Amino acid sequence: MKAMITAFVACAIIAAAAPYLLEAAGFSTEAKRAGDAVRLGDAAQ
Repeated sequence: MKAMITAFVACAIIAAAAPYLLEAAGFSTEAKRAGDAVRLGDAAQ
C-alpha cells in the first residue's frame, strides 16, 4: 500500500512539473511551430 501511494504522489509531481520543465527546455508549442520549415502565411487560398 505504501508503494502505491508513493507511486501516485510521484506521478502527480511529475505531471505537475512536466509543462514547466519542458517549456524551460525549449519544447513549447510556440518553439515547435516557429521553425524555418513552417509556412503559415503561404497557404494557397
